[in-house]
Amino acid sequence: MKFSVDISKTAEKDLNSLDDKTCEIIINKIKSISEDPFHFLERLAGYTLYKLRCGNYRIIIRLDTNNNTMQIVMVDHREKIYKRLQRMI
Repeated sequence: MKFSVDISKTAEKDLNSLDDKTCEIIINKIKSISEDPFHFLERLAGYTLYKLRCGNYRIIIRLDTNNNTMQIVMVDHREKIYKRLQRMI
């Protein structure tokens, strides 16, 4: 079951702030997991969200299994993303 990818405005800003090479690596990683995201994603404790590891970056994803969509919520360095996530929710 292939999932479609939806990128939030926050995640879009995050991706635009990264250098081109890192951004391309992250986008390719997201595309590659859309076929079977459950194999690659880890559930975030205390949230209804998932994380995807991509080098030193983390991608926070919301899955909608009813519509087969993955919403990219935010992208940031692993040292910063969890603090941002706590402030957001």
